[in-house]
Amino acid sequence: MEDAIDRAAREWASAWPRLDTSPSDVLARIQRLSQLIDEQQNRRLRRRSGMTVANLGDFDVLRALRRAGPPYALTPTQLRQAMLVSGAGLTGRLKRLEDEGWITRSASPQDGRSTVVRLTPEGVADLDRDLDDHFAFEARLLKSLNAGEQQDLAGKLRQLLLALDEHADGTS
Repeated sequence: MEDAIDRAAREWASAWPRLDTSPSDVLARIQRLSQLIDEQQNRRLRRRSGMTVANLGDFDVLRALRRAGPPYALTPTQLRQAMLVSGAGLTGRLKRLEDEGWITRSASPQDGRSTVVRLTPEGVADLDRDLDDHFAFEARLLKSLNAGEQQDLAGKLRQLLLALDEHADGTS
């Protein structure tokens, strides 16, 4: 079977035969998968019951706080380090989540210059009701791969991610 990346590679081979487009065989597929997964995750979030979450970026903030364990609180710096998406726009996300009743923000008792972001009890309860469905949804996204294939893919993606993270500061 052929996908859009195969078609693009064939077109490049015809238009510019000496051009090596093989890196796109991987990277374009990762980018397209990311787009499709984000779209499906955002659709799932809009359909779920309970409190609403605007988007996957907001949901990532909530998951990071929930993973932190009781009292489900982190500083903004800790949140950026824990999040699976970019920390860009964290302030806007926090304001939106606070306005919607998911989190509270308060001065840190250890350092009054720092802020602590905490899930509200209602936010914890709503997330707890949703997390089984969330991970079942993610499993359905990967159902075309068996467990061994998923582990192999995760290992290869980890290897690539670690290599790219190592050079994320732009020095290479």
